[in-house]
Amino acid sequence: MDFDPIAERKQEQKATAWLRLWTSRQPELLSMQLAHKHRPASGKPVSACLWKSGAFNICYRVRYNNNNNEEPDIIIRFATLGRAILRREKVQNEVATMNYIRKTTSIPIPEVYASGICWAGPYIIMSAIEGVPLSQLLKNHSSSAGRPVLNPKISNHSLKHAYREMAILVLELSRVEFDSIGALEETEHDCFSITKRPLTFNMNELMASANLPLEAFPPPSHTFTSSTDYLYSLATQHLLHLRLQQRKPSLTSEEDFQRKLIARYLFLNLTKNLDLTNPQGPFRLYCDDFRPSNVLMNLNTSRVSAVIDWEFTYAAPAEFTYVAPWWLLLESPEDWEGDLHQFPDRNLPRFNVFLEVLRECEDELMGQGLLLESQRLASRMGESLDNGLFWVCLAARYSSMFDEIYWEFVDRRFYGDLGSLQDRVRLLSEEQRWEMDELVRGKLGRCDRGEDEFDDHYPIDVLLEL
Repeated sequence: MDFDPIAERKQEQKATAWLRLWTSRQPELLSMQLAHKHRPASGKPVSACLWKSGAFNICYRVRYNNNNNEEPDIIIRFATLGRAILRREKVQNEVATMNYIRKTTSIPIPEVYASGICWAGPYIIMSAIEGVPLSQLLKNHSSSAGRPVLNPKISNHSLKHAYREMAILVLELSRVEFDSIGALEETEHDCFSITKRPLTFNMNELMASANLPLEAFPPPSHTFTSSTDYLYSLATQHLLHLRLQQRKPSLTSEEDFQRKLIARYLFLNLTKNLDLTNPQGPFRLYCDDFRPSNVLMNLNTSRVSAVIDWEFTYAAPAEFTYVAPWWLLLESPEDWEGDLHQFPDRNLPRFNVFLEVLRECEDELMGQGLLLESQRLASRMGESLDNGLFWVCLAARYSSMFDEIYWEFVDRRFYGDLGSLQDRVRLLSEEQRWEMDELVRGKLGRCDRGEDEFDDHYPIDVLLEL
């Protein structure tokens, strides 16, 4: 379902105002001051410059001059107000995740030197690692699309090498296990526990672009001990999105509203009856933003130099790890909307290549005694497209694409051929049917609420504290 254009516009206005203030207050000087505050032994920084601006952060690179000794550069990453809603929680989670991955896996990532809060908000200070995003090496440079698209003429050799690097990372990340679902916290030095709710990309989208209140989400200290319960919670967020979003530009009629409600009720019911692998755990570490754009390559060695951007990482149902990766064509799910029904045909040849190299990596690791048979992923990933689990997990994680994914790939697979909407209404509980009638009568007339009626749950004074 489309997000609320008023909510999106207001958040963008706040982000623009913050960025205007940010650029007017010498961010280069602030970056050097923070670098010196947290790393005085490195000497005095001599310069700082804008390094990278992403969807949720703005990063500065700080250089040193330590009596002609070579002191490595550092990166200071500031969370952008208005783009990231729960900035403090996001940064705390990312710091804990990076420290955990660095301590317990072989995945190369930047070292976190410090984190804190300044007048501009929360920040992370980390090592600078050289490298070129893998997506840059794979993308179609002649494409006019704003986001990277896989080069259709890429050689099989180059694609296999890139997918092999990704497969190694996927396997390494998949071996980390937890007994609950949620975000990591470093409770004491080098001791980590799952103590908080999973903060996801979709939660941030629902807050920023749909203006869903904090009460629509699990409380900060809530964790899950069951994959079924967590998937049910995600399905509930989709339903709350439809109920609570104040302006619903994509609703065109009573039947359209009913169709969206039916999809959410049936998906909610489906999550309670899915045949999951070990729904009580163990759970796996999952990053919503793990993709080739965040994998840096060393061009001299043709190997991964670092994996960056670990925000929105959490212990998740094992199924999130077991399903096929969504990033093989480089495009994000939001980019598939125009030809969603064609995606399987476009994706399958690349997926087969990935499965081939993944199996090779698994065989090598098993031969070295570093992987158990039960830790193989290739067969599970292959099955996920056949049994529909790939689409269920994707629908659970993407509110903006939920309706398209549900009706195109989920409904018929789990509920049979669709004759009419009334066929699906009969599958709902009596309570759901009653609630649907009430919602259709009470909400449809308020789909076009104007800006003067908009109740902003995240005014700028609130965002400054989040």
